Amino acid sequence: MTKPEITLEEVKLHCRIDNDYDDEILIVYAEAALEVCQQHIGKRFEDGLSFTPAIKVGCLMYISLLYENREMIGSDGLKEVPLTIHSLWSTYRDVGVY
Repeated sequence: MTKPEITLEEVKLHCRIDNDYDDEILIVYAEAALEVCQQHIGKRFEDGLSFTPAIKVGCLMYISLLYENREMIGSDGLKEVPLTIHSLWSTYRDVGVY
């Protein structure tokens, strides 16, 4: 099975970014989103987790969250994963995981 991929073009379209200044960090955010998604669900793509449209949308939303909140500590304090992303990923979550 090939590793799921979220292209830079998809990320920039989702985040409404039309410059090339942040390309490198957006690629890292995409990789991080895939990792966090697998941790949340409790299953890895190489172990049979399907890269569904809902998982992809959740990853894109997570990437935009990281991009918009890229400061170490913001004035709003720490935030949990938004309910929308949680809902998209939790559908695939292994009930036996934490």
